[in-house]
Amino acid sequence: MRPAGIDDKMHAVFVDRGLCWGDIELYRAVGSPAFTAEEVSLVRRIAPDVGAGLKIAALRTQADMDTLLDSAPGMLVIDGQGRVTTTTATEHLLASLADLDPDWRERGALPVPVQVLLGMLGRAMAPAGSNDRNLVPRLRVRARNGRWLSLHAAETEATPSRPAERIVVIAPAQPQEVAWLGMAAYDLSPREEEVVKLVVGGQTTRQISDRLFIAEHTVQRHLSNIFEKVGVRGRRALVKQVFVEQMLSNMN
Repeated sequence: MRPAGIDDKMHAVFVDRGLCWGDIELYRAVGSPAFTAEEVSLVRRIAPDVGAGLKIAALRTQADMDTLLDSAPGMLVIDGQGRVTTTTATEHLLASLADLDPDWRERGALPVPVQVLLGMLGRAMAPAGSNDRNLVPRLRVRARNGRWLSLHAAETEATPSRPAERIVVIAPAQPQEVAWLGMAAYDLSPREEEVVKLVVGGQTTRQISDRLFIAEHTVQRHLSNIFEKVGVRGRRALVKQVFVEQMLSNMN
């Protein structure tokens, strides 16, 4: 490459979890000092962090491509004959749950989670017992693309000119709605979950001890058990594993 005025080159590949997310080539002009061992060491040290950053950027970009469809809630209105009227974003959200029948709007052939939700609504509107009276027609379901969706159902009041209709609202779940999954996946006890939440809130061991009315050595014992269950060695790694990774998977 010397005819092009280049005398030295350093090439770095940015990898995170076995996948290449980008690379960079650095050049020195003819007559300039070559890259030193310290400079090569610096690039080597930052390469994993750059790879992780590029991965996050790629995930966010992928999410942004469908921002209008994925962030907007969808709504179904189902009349007495089972015919469905929808908003623009609804079909996209329903298709993430299951393959849709070509004439699903006329036949009311809805994905199973929606049918379950409508069944809950029916029991809530005509309760057979105390459990049904307290039933809230609401579900959180993981779609085929990995995103979590929140589904709500209600029934409109009938009027002299319009019979009652069933309404289902589907929307991407908010981060706080699915953060609990990061803890549930590791089979933490209720007390351990309390400790994790306080750690995420930036509480020290002493503050956690005061908040939960337990000794500091008890807090440390809980933390040791938590670290072992989650497979991490410290608080920062715990927060990243339990919450950040879950949020990224929900964006993907």
